[in-house]
Amino acid sequence: MKHAILIMAAGLSERFRQAGQGHKLTAMLRGKPVLQHTLAHATATGLDVFVMTRPEDHAIHALLPPYCLLTCCSGGLGDSIAAAVGAVPDYDGWLIALGDMPLIAPASYLAVSEALRAAPVARAVVNGEAAHPVGFDRSCYAQLRDLRGETGARALLRNAALRRVELQDSGCRWDVDTPDDLQAIAALARL
Repeated sequence: MKHAILIMAAGLSERFRQAGQGHKLTAMLRGKPVLQHTLAHATATGLDVFVMTRPEDHAIHALLPPYCLLTCCSGGLGDSIAAAVGAVPDYDGWLIALGDMPLIAPASYLAVSEALRAAPVARAVVNGEAAHPVGFDRSCYAQLRDLRGETGARALLRNAALRRVELQDSGCRWDVDTPDDLQAIAALARL
């Protein structure tokens, strides 16, 4: 079975920008932009990786190798997921991750990918809390393509066949929404 990692990076970074800090995905963490950390960890899995961005986000595009760059005019996470899955339909499943989660370990992506071999939906869980990445197999393709707006794939995660993948990776729960989040993640990354 062949799975792809789809990194969602088409958000507007509103909270980070409101703090006067620019786009969170280009913010520096240990000497390189947040998105490059996310991409490096995903790429280290050996799975194909694609990053969904907005067409006008040229600073983000400059951080990515051309082969993995996807673009869409997104009105929310649902739009981004639908466009990403539609752009790379020839996989047995997709792992959805967020560009602002730079600490997800490669092993966590692989654990969700492995669980997806035996279930139509698999989700990382850390200390009993829902986390990322989230995986969907080919049977979910039409539903993923129909997603719209802000909600993302929450309805699909109510699937009775959801496989919970218990992980110890706190990086699966940490995302960057504000400069304070970035400082907290920087402190964790030093551990």
